Amino acid sequence: MLFRKTIFVLVSLGGAVSAAAQHFGMTYTTELQTGFHREVNWVNLLRMEVQCPLGGGFTAGAATISIARTLNGRVAGDALVFSNIEEENLPLAPAVLGVEWSRAGVTVFAGVRNLGEDYFVSPCASLFTNSSCGLFPTLSAVYRLANYPLASLCADVKYTSGKWQAEASLYNGRGYCSFAGRENVFRFCPATDGAMGVASVNYQDNGSCYDLGFALCGGMRGTDEGGAEEFEKEEKKGLDCVLWGNVEQRVCKGTSLMLQYSFNTWAGAECRHYAGAGLVTALKGAECGVFGGYARFLHGYEFAAELTCKVPCLGRCYVQPALHLISGSNGRYAAGLLRFGCEI
Repeated sequence: MLFRKTIFVLVSLGGAVSAAAQHFGMTYTTELQTGFHREVNWVNLLRMEVQCPLGGGFTAGAATISIARTLNGRVAGDALVFSNIEEENLPLAPAVLGVEWSRAGVTVFAGVRNLGEDYFVSPCASLFTNSSCGLFPTLSAVYRLANYPLASLCADVKYTSGKWQAEASLYNGRGYCSFAGRENVFRFCPATDGAMGVASVNYQDNGSCYDLGFALCGGMRGTDEGGAEEFEKEEKKGLDCVLWGNVEQRVCKGTSLMLQYSFNTWAGAECRHYAGAGLVTALKGAECGVFGGYARFLHGYEFAAELTCKVPCLGRCYVQPALHLISGSNGRYAAGLLRFGCEI
């Protein structure tokens, strides 16, 4: 009976709520995709999360994701991936599961996590629906790391002082999406999966944001879907460095210019160079943006452009149409999507 009363309190409050010192939140994102003159795809993402204070600055947290789509395949054959929520159907996968400690500007986390929780997240980049504005393809197209919808064991440290924030993390080199079995997220196997160290420095002031970072990827070569066993031992021992920078400069009230660049030092990387530029502006309560990204792949190139507008509605919801134009070695594509998101 007590359990039912607690659930009733959570539902009746609506939105992110607290009950018995616990915080629960849920985000639902759905979108219709079209390749024009091609098939239509309906993609859904549900994220649920809970946090429970333990006392002494400690907090236990967990988050899960569920993904469903109607099309077995994609409406466009682009390498940069125009939708940042589209993945294979996934009933339930862990995104975060661990313990965090915070005090005096320092936050330490240990447990299961993915890079999207901490890195490549900035105000302007978060507007766009394409994947490359998030985790750059110099990482995401090269390694099967802890990138959405995958996660892995992670130790993360943040330090915040005024307008500055520094962060460093250590991840298992390969990401997984299962609670149990061989593909479980609790594996820490640097001998077979490799390991990745990530660090970044961020500065924010007067609506502008500047971010510099790097990742050291050791023993991660060959962690694609084909499996690391297909690569020679000396190849798996490689140590790669991926560098990146993201600048979001406020040029006037409500308008910011975004510049991105990333480079992978491994000569055999599927993607070694990536660059992007965009403009984001506020317009009568909506947020509109245009973006262009270019990636140089091992066997070709791709340029992708996006025009989008995010319109708030119904309190904590939004509607977002987006148009994508893609041109590269694999051909030319046009794709459109209409996204609806709601946070409760």
